[in-house]
Amino acid sequence: MVPGPTIHDHIRDHLDPSGHGLLPGGAQLPDTPATGIRWASGERESRPVLGSFGAGPDAEQLTGLVAGALVDDAGYAALYDALTEGSADPGLVGDLPREPVHELGRRLVTGARHRGPVRFGLGLLDRSDTDLLLMIGRHEEFTAAAAGTIAATHDDAEAALVRLADAVDGWGRIAVVERFERGAGPAVREWLLRGGYRNSVVDSYLAHRAAVVGDLAAVLSGRVDPAMLAAACEIVRAMVDAAPAAGLDEYDDAPRALSRLLDRLEDVPGTLEHLATLARLDEYLSDGGWRARYAEQWTIALHEAVVRRVRDLLARPDWRDLVRAGLADPATFHQAYQSARAVDVDTFPALLAHVRAGGDDWPLLMAAATPERLPRILALAQAVDLPERDLDTVVTALRGFPGQGTPLVLSSLDSPVARNRTMAVRTLTGWGPAAWAAEIQAALRRAIAVEPDAGLREVMEQLLTP
Repeated sequence: MVPGPTIHDHIRDHLDPSGHGLLPGGAQLPDTPATGIRWASGERESRPVLGSFGAGPDAEQLTGLVAGALVDDAGYAALYDALTEGSADPGLVGDLPREPVHELGRRLVTGARHRGPVRFGLGLLDRSDTDLLLMIGRHEEFTAAAAGTIAATHDDAEAALVRLADAVDGWGRIAVVERFERGAGPAVREWLLRGGYRNSVVDSYLAHRAAVVGDLAAVLSGRVDPAMLAAACEIVRAMVDAAPAAGLDEYDDAPRALSRLLDRLEDVPGTLEHLATLARLDEYLSDGGWRARYAEQWTIALHEAVVRRVRDLLARPDWRDLVRAGLADPATFHQAYQSARAVDVDTFPALLAHVRAGGDDWPLLMAAATPERLPRILALAQAVDLPERDLDTVVTALRGFPGQGTPLVLSSLDSPVARNRTMAVRTLTGWGPAAWAAEIQAALRRAIAVEPDAGLREVMEQLLTP
């Protein structure tokens, strides 16, 4: 055994008092290697295709190791070492005395300094260990294992699973929510539809499950409060943007849910949340996938009816003022920006002002560049001290504007950051010598003289070769 804190104590000491997640430093477990590939906590358990934990003992070997661990410390050490070196399924343990095995599970969960033994130990716990399961499950490395034990050992597991899922927000939440199926109780359905689908990976992973398990179409058939309506809009948008998960096309109740959502939106004053949803639906309803959809849950008549209703809602005259007000507020800028095109609002003046005020959106600004707009963008870029990343963004985009922004390209060429220099060389290559200002050749010669990267230096030299 190695010295240092147990994983149990590490998690306990980093519990966020809010009841959600861990305090800073909590995510990195004591056994985290200093180098090598690091997976997001819980990612490999939630998506096994991304990687495995390594081969562990088979059923016969595992039963023997567990039996030995019940006898003495040497046996415990042998099991511990095997669990540290590879994964093992607690369900493979043969017929051994239940209570000693349960105590072994508690010993592993509370005393181990490596994640493999803790993960295995969680599978040996039972419903008497709910608080321990919920605590260890607060670290997303162990959420899926804790959820598996809760589901297997609790007569009514839903309440504990909701508590567990609500305490995490990444792959762990995804692993728990994917256990909920149609027929779940009202508390699960309500939690899912009011935000349980939200996660720090991508909401699309859970939006379809929230709609199905929460019976979104039925909920939207009656009156809903503003918070539920906003959440329903989020769920629908996440299902439209479904990849890599099931989405609106896989949602059998999509026509009914969208029709009921439009009923609700027609009854209330519009918000940016509503507009963003209508804008995405308009794109979805106009895309090229409808031949396949007509063979599934949609009919041509129903499709055309939903299109008309969406476009009637988008024609409301008050959207433009709502978008302009949203663009002026940093808190709502991005939502307003994403919806502006649907109601023909020119976003460039607001985007320029937003970036000038410190908004971290140079990629958006450069994507909006045209020959007419570029002088104003360049004036701003040259008036501020661009961070390396933003300088990269600007110089890369300038490749499409030969001869424009030469001072920024030269600044990038002189940067201590290799990527900046590389982007400058690529832009100069794209321009071609005919578009170069007089000072570029001299700047390239100076850069060649000090460039430490042989490959990049060779490319620079080729640029100066007639």
